[in-house]
Amino acid sequence: MDGFTQKLRLIFVKLFDEDIDRFTSEFIDNNKFDKNGRQSRKQFFLNRKTVLRRWLNRSMSCTIDFQKSFKNYKISLYQFRGNPLFTIDDFRKKGNLREFEERLDQYLEYKQEVYINKEYRYIYLFYKDRDEILLYTILNWQKREESKISITLKHEDKTYEGTFSLEEDNNIFLTMRVENITTYMLFHDSKDSSCRYIVGTSMGYLPKDNKVPISQKVIFSKEILDIDDINLYLILNETESISTIENRINPNSSSLTMEYFSKYRDKLRDYHTLFSRLVKHRYHQNFSYRLAFREFYAFYRLFERFSKKESYFVMNYQRAFFEAIKTVEAIGNISFQVVMELKEESLFFGVSDKEFKIKSRFLNLHNYGINSTLVFVVEDDENLSNREITLLNEIAKESISLRLVKKDKIIHKINSLDFFFIYTGDERDFVMADPIRDNKDVFKLFINKVTMDEYKIDYGKIIYESRVF
Repeated sequence: MDGFTQKLRLIFVKLFDEDIDRFTSEFIDNNKFDKNGRQSRKQFFLNRKTVLRRWLNRSMSCTIDFQKSFKNYKISLYQFRGNPLFTIDDFRKKGNLREFEERLDQYLEYKQEVYINKEYRYIYLFYKDRDEILLYTILNWQKREESKISITLKHEDKTYEGTFSLEEDNNIFLTMRVENITTYMLFHDSKDSSCRYIVGTSMGYLPKDNKVPISQKVIFSKEILDIDDINLYLILNETESISTIENRINPNSSSLTMEYFSKYRDKLRDYHTLFSRLVKHRYHQNFSYRLAFREFYAFYRLFERFSKKESYFVMNYQRAFFEAIKTVEAIGNISFQVVMELKEESLFFGVSDKEFKIKSRFLNLHNYGINSTLVFVVEDDENLSNREITLLNEIAKESISLRLVKKDKIIHKINSLDFFFIYTGDERDFVMADPIRDNKDVFKLFINKVTMDEYKIDYGKIIYESRVF
């Protein structure tokens, strides 16, 4: 036989295990099919298979057709250590059969080594439900077809099944089946001999709910790592996980329910957990870190209470009152009730640009159809200072229902002397108050119906004891 036929037979036998269909698919020039649109793909494939069988069984030289079409064959794209496995010259040359077979054997040996690379053997995953990093060890490797390898993994006393695949571009694909949940992992090995491990991403399902997809970082390691090492938590830190809880939310719903915020609440909680570990292990002597992380904790707790529809403390009354004004402006055509102690430090006595802006926006709420009622709680409504009278006269000129009530008439009957609220009959309702019996000198936001009803009753008591200014 001529060298060309022998080379094809070597590829057919060694590379494709005499599978004529697989062999044919790698020696097809699809450009020819595109030019002959009247021929079916199936017929085109069968015709090509017939031609290749003839080439395999006859002693012949490299054909002109083969030389012209080679660059369009899939076989021309095969790579070996960064270079093409075959070039057209390898098929055209005579007297190079031995070198051709040696290179093919080296490639097959390389493939075998690549696809059963046991250098990396340990998998580290962070499990949110257990709040810990789990270690899985690859015990056995069993080659299947082509690049696929079956692996047996072990965690503690249990074994699990999976697959391993290493592509020629050094991308590693791993699957792991644990307790009826399959996790898919992707890594890239840069072939840096100094690296003890590589970090990749995984996609699977929440362990507690095998219907919600989740993705997060994972580690594939050459050696056993210290699970308690803070660096492992930094790498695998649970704050980078993404779960698609949105698939549980009705896309046709017109309202934004608290379900949208649940995963963000969990994410903030995970950040707090990570920060706590950092302070404990690395920054316990650094005040600025400790203070920043503690401030973050305050925000996290606020957001957690909000997402659970619980009351929470509000430190900045000025900002909260301004947001309330902008909220009722956005709603329009509702009532806005405000009860406030008339003191020298009252918001309406402020002279800063921000305070002036807030007062101006409040006094002009009637432009949005808002019926505003402002009740000032005073020590003695017959003995007001000139400054207080000036302010009251300024407010009374606007479309505001302004009333005064003596403090001693109501203080023992109500929950707060400073509060404001709206009532629309839906989820937008709220009360923000500084409760008398709360030792903290801060305001508290309530959105539960029971508490809001209590404050509406309190407001009725205040109105009953008040007078129009």
